[in-house]
Amino acid sequence: MKEQGIRQRISLEEIIEVLEIIQKASDSYFYVLDLSYDIMMVSQSAVRRFAFPSVHVENCSAVLKEIVHPDDYDELSKDIERCASGKQTLHNMEYRWCSRDKQVVWIECRGTVVISDDNHYLLVGRVREIGKKAKADNVTGLRKEVRFREDIDRILTKNPQAIKYCMRIGIDNFKEINEKDGLDAGDNILHELADCIIETVHSGVDIYRLVADEFMIVDACPESTDKAADIYQCIKRKVAEMVRKKEYTGFYTVSAGVLEQEEEFVGKKSEDILRLTEFALNEAKRNGRNQMALFDRNAYNEYLKRLSIRKAIRLDIANDFHGFQVFYQPIVDANTYKLIGAEALLRWKDEKYGNVSPAVFIPIMEESGLIIPVGRYVLWEAARTCKKWQKTIPDFHVNVNLSYVQIRKSDLMHDVDRCIKEVGIEPNSLVLELTESGYIETDSRIMDLFQELKEKNISLAIDDFGTGYSNMRYLEDISAKTVKIDRSFVLQALENEYDYTVIRYIIDMVHSIGSSVCMEGIEYEHELEKMKRANPDMIQGYLFGKPCSAEEFEEKYLKDSL
Repeated sequence: MKEQGIRQRISLEEIIEVLEIIQKASDSYFYVLDLSYDIMMVSQSAVRRFAFPSVHVENCSAVLKEIVHPDDYDELSKDIERCASGKQTLHNMEYRWCSRDKQVVWIECRGTVVISDDNHYLLVGRVREIGKKAKADNVTGLRKEVRFREDIDRILTKNPQAIKYCMRIGIDNFKEINEKDGLDAGDNILHELADCIIETVHSGVDIYRLVADEFMIVDACPESTDKAADIYQCIKRKVAEMVRKKEYTGFYTVSAGVLEQEEEFVGKKSEDILRLTEFALNEAKRNGRNQMALFDRNAYNEYLKRLSIRKAIRLDIANDFHGFQVFYQPIVDANTYKLIGAEALLRWKDEKYGNVSPAVFIPIMEESGLIIPVGRYVLWEAARTCKKWQKTIPDFHVNVNLSYVQIRKSDLMHDVDRCIKEVGIEPNSLVLELTESGYIETDSRIMDLFQELKEKNISLAIDDFGTGYSNMRYLEDISAKTVKIDRSFVLQALENEYDYTVIRYIIDMVHSIGSSVCMEGIEYEHELEKMKRANPDMIQGYLFGKPCSAEEFEEKYLKDSL
């Protein structure tokens, strides 16, 4: 016989005998399907796992209809018909069966058509659970990332314009659910959300479970007319309704990142789709969670730039802080205008990006933790410079800015203590500046650190006072030596008498607790004249000098004395 290749003649008894031997050494399920009489023989392990009545199955089509997932049965029937009619000799499909405990199980079914001694067409093969190979997820019954990559790469290669959108959905507080309620509760929510997504999208739309708590929806279905935003809102409403029915005992919300611009699919691979949708999902979560974010190419390019800057900073740190420099801005006595100190200000220049604003690179360092080694570099540089300049001005002090990340995540006390000893500087020569913040006041460990700094005669200054939390009790509790009033507050006071009165009141209050005031951002004579009447102790601003390198500072302010 020459129909689609040569079929081997073999007796049914021989087949079953061989399969029983192989079954003992395999975790697959073996079967023989008589395509002529609709009779099936399956291994005993398959009977235990799935709802086959016995190893010998009569009326096989009806039994399979109960076991095979409804969405997959028609496709399976068509494939078996092609085998029975002689149009194909091989059966190879991945689809879903339902286990005896009603769980959806992804399987890979393969078989070969042979002819028995009595000229019956037999399909002989094996069934393997591909969930064990991470192609499918037996918690939700959905295909997993491995299968997503295969499917989306095929679409991207053949017809990327067919994709209407890819939506990546994540549970906002999944880690908390697992930690608080246990892994079973987390699995139940995953199953619940999977059902919710399946009920919402068109039957031809593909759904996958990715890592942990994330799902991917790929709409490349010609019959689907749904829009991504409508699908997300529907899923969001269903989730809220399910949570409400459970009386908020398992509360959770979902965010989504969507890729829908046609140009973002052309020429891309699965890795690109995963990366871009992950960025969009993270944007949704960064913006407050429980919302959807469309992929924004400009925002993504900015993100890539931040990553590039972070890499350059890391390399410069490893290269003995190449590209970094500490600048100094004069601080003068408000009455005599004599130089009494300086604020140390970090600068960074990169070969690719040139002079980068501190407003750009400092947040990047804080996010990555790189602010900790760079903060140590600034501290040592400032301390050494201060000691040198104290040869001219014995009481000269230097202000060094601290990031909350340094305070919270490094052994700051150890660093400051070691710096003072190694440089040989007096503790009161250093003034550590921190931006006012309510969360510092509520952190007992940080308050203990401030007390230790006070005991070692190391001064603290509150920077940008008037722009944030502004609590006088807070100033007293941390024993701040100096309060620095931000220029934005100064400008308001220059234009508005009410704000000017407020500043005078604040200065009186600061003096009443034994602290001093430094007025920042004074740039012109008329500003100085008015603000000086508010009785500050120190002045800092362009009127007395802009930030400059140590060499330029010496040339301008200390040349005749050093």
